[in-house]
Amino acid sequence: MILSDNETKIDMLNNRAIAKTVAELIKECDDRPISIGVHGDWGAGKSSILAMVEDELLAQKDGIECIRFNGWKHQGFEDAKIALMSAIVSELVEKRKPSAEAKVILKKLWKNINWLSVAKAAGSVAFSAATGIPPIGLLTNIMGNLKGSVSDKEKVATAIESVGQYLTDAKVFEDNSLAKEFSEFQKSFAELLEESKIKKLVVLIDDLDRCLPKVTIETLEAVRLFMFSKSTAFVIAADEAMIEYAVRNHFPDLPDDGDIRTGFEYSKRYLEKLIQVPFRIPALGEIESGMYITLLLIGSCLKEDSAEFNKLLTVAIDKMKKPWENLGFTIEQLKEALGDKFASVTNEITVSNQIADILARNTQGNPRKIKRFINMLLLRDKIAEARGFGDSIHIPILAKMMLAEYFFVEEYKKIAALTDDNGKCDLLHAFEIQLLEPTIKVETSAEDAEKPKSEKTQTLAVVPKPEKNKDLEPWENNADFTAWVSSNPLLGEIDLRPYFFASKEKEDFFFDQVKSDQLRILISKLMGGTMNIASANDEIKALSSADARKVFEVLSSKILKNGDIAMMPKGIEGIKALVSHHCDLEPSLVALIETFDCKRVGVWICSGWDKCITTENSKSRLDKYYESLSKEGIGLVKAALNNTRK
Repeated sequence: MILSDNETKIDMLNNRAIAKTVAELIKECDDRPISIGVHGDWGAGKSSILAMVEDELLAQKDGIECIRFNGWKHQGFEDAKIALMSAIVSELVEKRKPSAEAKVILKKLWKNINWLSVAKAAGSVAFSAATGIPPIGLLTNIMGNLKGSVSDKEKVATAIESVGQYLTDAKVFEDNSLAKEFSEFQKSFAELLEESKIKKLVVLIDDLDRCLPKVTIETLEAVRLFMFSKSTAFVIAADEAMIEYAVRNHFPDLPDDGDIRTGFEYSKRYLEKLIQVPFRIPALGEIESGMYITLLLIGSCLKEDSAEFNKLLTVAIDKMKKPWENLGFTIEQLKEALGDKFASVTNEITVSNQIADILARNTQGNPRKIKRFINMLLLRDKIAEARGFGDSIHIPILAKMMLAEYFFVEEYKKIAALTDDNGKCDLLHAFEIQLLEPTIKVETSAEDAEKPKSEKTQTLAVVPKPEKNKDLEPWENNADFTAWVSSNPLLGEIDLRPYFFASKEKEDFFFDQVKSDQLRILISKLMGGTMNIASANDEIKALSSADARKVFEVLSSKILKNGDIAMMPKGIEGIKALVSHHCDLEPSLVALIETFDCKRVGVWICSGWDKCITTENSKSRLDKYYESLSKEGIGLVKAALNNTRK
């Protein structure tokens, strides 16, 4: 089962403690407005905490209403302030069936929001609660813009009439500042909450750190407007570093005293004024990360709502409550929690133990990075199974190879480059031996060899270290990679070809290379001129059938990559020489010839095949190709073909 990357209410990280604290804080504020920040890096679990906060608040059923707002989803809107205001009002209407009195209030609110939308669409980009622009002047500007940019007179008239009617209804002529506009919105909004019997409206804002700086700031400004409304609470999940970046981007003219810290300090102060109570999600330690990895892998086999998994989850959360005493799961705890299911997940437990340290260290305990690694591991295993070579893939080995691929890229490439045609890497094997070879051994003298064990005299002897391999020096100096090499399972004697093949969606490290130096040199000669090919005659004869096939496939691939076949591609003469000594390749050579487009191939195709195409079946197939060529080929080719046949 592939793990979902969406937010979840299943707590594997003891984050519900944060959610409970946030919910309690909101409840204790009574009707006072409050803003709370849930901060953490990308993938730290902010969205899941918001889902848990909503879960905790709705469970209380005490006049609390929760509304979710995703800033990223509303990024396409003209104005994020209007988007947030509209979303809150719309959600309230949907969640609470409005009474007759509430409908009257809603009408005022929608008129207000519509008026703001018209102002924005009409070009009042600087429109802000702090501007103090008189609405009469703004209305004149709206009318001018509408007349100048809208060709449909009826639409212009309707828009101006709507704005005028709103101004009349709202009586904003009595106060000619836009502050009055927002004041009336806030008043009507408070009336709506009271009429809807909502003691506390909680707005959960997510994915704000994914938005463009302009959208981020506008949304935060809208939150600031609501903060003057009683009975509201805003919980904002965002990476504070991204918010600070948005502030600096939005206010490029901050005072500059030559110290870059000035901009950072202003950004922090802005965030501190807006968010009254910040919560920072703690990073997972290596032990907690290891437990999380175990839970994810076991959860990929068992249903996350199963009794066994829930029992294990309870054990995990209890252990995470005292991280200073936490040493991770023991086998006894796993057996007790999982019961009869333990035997079915032993492979997953083994993999978890093998990858936990390196994966936790290199992902800095980031839950999403960990989950994505495990998802890719499970996905590659499933794809290998679907392709028919799943029996050659073992999850523990695949997991270890993926750790190298993700976190030791250069070393991984070197292993791939040095892996031979049997899938073994001698240098990796040598390094394993060097790391795991005991430096001290127990010796028994020849005289004591026949004595009973109790009477034997044993001595300790130092084993001399093998001579240093200079090729291993870069690996020896990398402590993390050394830990990877020495971890189980050892790979030095494993056929790694299936694992490189399972990972080739990024780069074909293995199959695009000829591993044997001897074969590489021979292929180079066969791709060269006549003299080079002649010098390789003895080497061609000495090839085994398997190696000859391999050389043929590489030459064919190189020939087919040449798009221009009007002239003879490099490698044609070499492949002729190869097939003339290995007649079992004749059908493959004819198949190669048949791929050449009759309408584009040059005169070289018409002759020179006598020594390498000798069997009747191969000759018959070549004749059929020539028949097509005589009908579809270009004029020069047809003439050359006629002369050859005569």
